[in-house]
Formats: sequence, C-alpha cells, structure tokens
Amino acid sequence: MTTALTVKNLTRVYPGGGGVRAIDFTADERSVTAVIGPNGAGKTVLFSIIAGLASAESGTVDIALPHARVAYCPDVPQFESWLTALEVVQISLAVAAESASRDGVVGSRARADRAREALQICGLGAVMHRRVGDFSRGMLQRLGIAAALITDPEILILDEPHSALDPIGRADMRALITEQKRHRCILLSSHLLSEVEQLADHIVVIDKGRLVTQGDTVSILTEGLEPVWTIRLGAPAQISEDDLAAAVPEARFTFEADTLCTARFRSFDAAATQLMTALHHLRAPLLEVTLRDRDLDASFARIVQNQDRP
Repeated sequence: MTTALTVKNLTRVYPGGGGVRAIDFTADERSVTAVIGPNGAGKTVLFSIIAGLASAESGTVDIALPHARVAYCPDVPQFESWLTALEVVQISLAVAAESASRDGVVGSRARADRAREALQICGLGAVMHRRVGDFSRGMLQRLGIAAALITDPEILILDEPHSALDPIGRADMRALITEQKRHRCILLSSHLLSEVEQLADHIVVIDKGRLVTQGDTVSILTEGLEPVWTIRLGAPAQISEDDLAAAVPEARFTFEADTLCTARFRSFDAAATQLMTALHHLRAPLLEVTLRDRDLDASFARIVQNQDRP
C-alpha cells in the first residue's frame, strides 16, 4: 500500500502533563488506521495536530499528496442550533470549495444535491430539513461525518464515531467506514474495541501520551497471548483428564464440566501439532474451539498492563 500520512516524533505537552510525546506511525491510503488508548492517552490531541487545529512543539506530520484535504470529525460536533442539517452540510461544502481553488465554483443547486447525497449516505436523509438544535447526540455525530465527507477529503479523521450510536447505528457506521476506506485514508479512535477489531487494518496503541505498540490487527490481537483454548463439546468426553494428558503430553487439560474443557499448551508451536490430536481423543461432537482472550479488549488490557509493569 501507499503511505498517505507519516507522523514522526510528534510532541505536544500541556501544563499538567497531558499531550503526546514522540509519537511515530504511518497510515496508508485506502485503509483504516485506529489509534486506541485509555482516557487521557492523548488521542484527541494527536488528531487535532494532524488536522491542523493545534500545533506541535516538535516533530512533523507529512501528508504524501500535495494540497491534500484533511477532514476532522470530533466526538460530539457542534453546529449553530438554528441551521438545518442540509444547511450545515451545504455550508461545509461552500467553505471547502472556497478554500481550495481546485474545486472551482460550486453552484447552489449542485451544492444542494451533493449535500442531500451526503446526508443520505449518513442516514439523515429523512431529517435533512430539521433544525439541528433538536438532534440527538447520535444524529449530531452522523451530521458531523456528512459535513466532513462532502469535502471529499483524502484523509478523514473520526474521533469516537460510535460513542453515541445504538447497535443499529453502529452497524450503519461500520458499513459507512468500510465503504469510505475504498476512497481515502481513515484515522479512527474508539473505546468500542470490538468495532475497531472489525474495521482497522493497522492499530496504534498509545498510553500516557506515548506510543506503546503498533502493528496490523492480527499482530496486536496476538501480542502477549497465551496458547490456551476453550473446547465446548456436544456430549461428554469419552476420555478421562489423566488419560488425555498422557495422550497429549504437550498440554495441560482441565474439565470445568463434562462438556467444557480447557487446553493449555506449552507454546503455539506445540498447539499447531497437538491440538487436533487432543480433539480427536475427546471422541465427542465439537461445538466450539476458541483461543482464549483473542479479542481486542483483552489484547489492549494485556498490552497496557505489561507496559505499566517495571
């Protein structure tokens, strides 16, 4: 993939200790790069600097494409309450067109058509003529994204876009982000790590303003992971715990119930050759074989906790 954005040694420290310190990462075109971390880790500061809304004390933000447009949608965007949703998005387009000569002059009719399309994409087509003072927090989030998308940015920054959405809204947002990454580089932050796990191509973990680790989603999910599997059976196992241990000496087995077993291997290499053998010896229908703690919530907790240890 082609790199769209390079952040190098980015530092901005506020009185009291908040901010970011020596952050380095790259984000690719047509991909989702997620920045995750605890509250106060510095995610919003980082995004504000990348968007040009705050300045860094040192370090650089290099955007590969000259004159690239960056759009930033904060957690809870704010708009003048008397404006309609359609007017908000039209104004966003007009300001963007005026600030970039490459767009030329956009006529009022064309501007209205593009604004309606952006609102439809974000699920606000039915309320485009309502004043935004009556909007819920989730509707404001959708409106902020519509106002960002209509500018057709090369880099789209979404700060907690799922935070005020219900499950249906989160599914809509996943579909929207998945579609939009076909056209642009997306930077994303979210405390809903299950959403990040489904969307991100690359994950950057920061804590206390510093980079902790980064990598593709698979590598982050498996960092510090132990080779422990939970095995659920459709009927009681036809072998005792002692006999199973003798048959597969590379693992320790614990039966929490007749149909629930935990297999802890010495290493992932041992599991690669012995897990199937263990399943065969159980001689019972398999309902589920799951690698324990292989989700982003558990991975994030492991990474941050290991970082805090001396």
